Amino acid sequence: MSDRNGDTYNYNVSNNYFGSEPLLNTPRATPRRVADDQLRRLQQEFARPVGMGEAFDVLTEEHTVILHGTPGSGSASAARVLLCELPRDGGTYHELTPEAPEVCAGPWLSPDLIDERDRMLLDLSATDERTWRAVHDELSGFRYEVLRRHAFLALVLPGRFEERLSPQFTQFRREIGRPDEWEAVNRHLSLAGVHENVRDLAPPALRTYLNSGPPMRDLARLAERIGTAARGPGDFATWCEAALAAQTDRTRDVADAVRRLRKGRQRALFLTTAMLEGARAEAVHRATNLLVEEAGSTHDERPLLEHKQLSLRLETVGAKAGPDARVHFTEPGFAEATRRLFWNDLPDVREPLCNWLTKALKVRGLDESDSAKAVARFTDLCLSTHEFERLTKLVERWTLDSAHRGTEVRAAAQLLQHGIEDERLNTRFRSAIYHWSTGRPSKHLREVLVEVCAKVMSIHHPEPALVRLHHLARNEPHPSTVAREALLAHVNEDVRLQRRLLARLATQSERHHRADADLFLHLTDLPGNFRLAAPTREWLTVCWRMAFNLLDPGRWAVCTTRWLTTADHDDDLAEATLSILVDASDTSYPVLSRIYADARRSVSPELASRLLNSINNAQRARFTRVAPDLEVSPS
Repeated sequence: MSDRNGDTYNYNVSNNYFGSEPLLNTPRATPRRVADDQLRRLQQEFARPVGMGEAFDVLTEEHTVILHGTPGSGSASAARVLLCELPRDGGTYHELTPEAPEVCAGPWLSPDLIDERDRMLLDLSATDERTWRAVHDELSGFRYEVLRRHAFLALVLPGRFEERLSPQFTQFRREIGRPDEWEAVNRHLSLAGVHENVRDLAPPALRTYLNSGPPMRDLARLAERIGTAARGPGDFATWCEAALAAQTDRTRDVADAVRRLRKGRQRALFLTTAMLEGARAEAVHRATNLLVEEAGSTHDERPLLEHKQLSLRLETVGAKAGPDARVHFTEPGFAEATRRLFWNDLPDVREPLCNWLTKALKVRGLDESDSAKAVARFTDLCLSTHEFERLTKLVERWTLDSAHRGTEVRAAAQLLQHGIEDERLNTRFRSAIYHWSTGRPSKHLREVLVEVCAKVMSIHHPEPALVRLHHLARNEPHPSTVAREALLAHVNEDVRLQRRLLARLATQSERHHRADADLFLHLTDLPGNFRLAAPTREWLTVCWRMAFNLLDPGRWAVCTTRWLTTADHDDDLAEATLSILVDASDTSYPVLSRIYADARRSVSPELASRLLNSINNAQRARFTRVAPDLEVSPS
């Protein structure tokens, strides 16, 4: 039953709407739970920078703080932690993702997304010029709603726009300094199970590196590598040296190695090993043969028994297979440097490598995690040279009707997942997903889009995920219901999203009336206070009118009866429910007679009598306008 206090209603939507074999291996927890877990971990590993205390004071007193700092100093992480440190006396934490009105069908910063005492992050660090101007123009009005609802807003200001911030906002601006490098590494290592004090045991090379002021994301990566090395032999100094070696740019060493490898099949093995590092040796061997063919090189023409052993060929490129038969380079950092060198110094290899990847995904012995890593590595290479179109074409190619679901279709989902999870580049991927969602995607592409939106985009970009899932649900071919079920499960996470979807159904249905009317009937079990307050009450009236006009009574009658049942024995809710349904009927005799007939069998006599009175009053008012002496009542 829905709750008048505005608590989220459980729609009982199945968690298995993606079928028995989902494309992405993501946590079974809800997106909200995943986001909360990420925030808890961030708080544990966060080293407080200079200026944090002052920024917290501004946030608590003014309900708004605007953070800026040098690139790589972790301003966005600081904003998240500040919001999480506020008293938990109602409201929720969520992140705002401004999108153009033609995409979100509303303002860039919608007040509908603010609930009482919410804690909101608006990270503009990677935004473009158009978004910055639009958000800046709407910020004053949005902040008014933040104050009115006793909510809190932390905005991360990009350095290139600092001087263009309006004077009315400068009082909220605070600079966040760089966290202490030693504390940052210590905290990350402690979470990785390494409890040594870095400052006491650090070798000279680590001291030099930390004193060079690397970006905070690189420090986190270094700590992760030290933690990985700690699972092997050696002492703390050894682990640090191994981690630093992996962090060092090995491009020059790789270039020297490539010069020594004269034959095309040797270089093919070198590049394949870099793309598939961590895969089984047999899979690397088969994938190498594919790259030899794709790049136009020649195979070893000698009889098979005269071929050089795979272990020796791997040794030639500086790699070896471990006891688990998985291939790794013997020098840390070699794989990434190899991929980068081939991509940048041999640009003609890009197209063959793209074609090779499609074939390599089907190689026997390559497991799902190997494929996901290969897709992510190729995605990173394309993005490093701004070849986004190559990636979108690859997604479309991997989701043709003839594509194999277990390899190509899954790879398309993994590619989009990797792009959405990249905070610096996800805007481009969200735009591409919107373009596909509003068109006519293939069956496989539709499946990919639904799963990526529901499982990945929903974690940090819930409103954009709603918009895209709504388009997919509108255009979903019968009898599929995957997009619709994913959308309903997504809005079930948050009352704000329910309100946002209701607004879209009521105001953006010109081309999708019947689809949106049907979708609304799956959304009718909303919080009871939606019926009591504007503008949700007006939106509900519009949506019921759409359902009455476009759908068969057998489709909507169950929902109207359920609505009346939930309002029974609650005077305020009953009054609102009767008003909405009767107004939405436009005093249509067939509609009202069906509602009343069903009500007599389902609700209390008192509520049925009130319904009849409402119907009589509405019809009397209508006919008075047309013919003052005419009055009818439904039988």
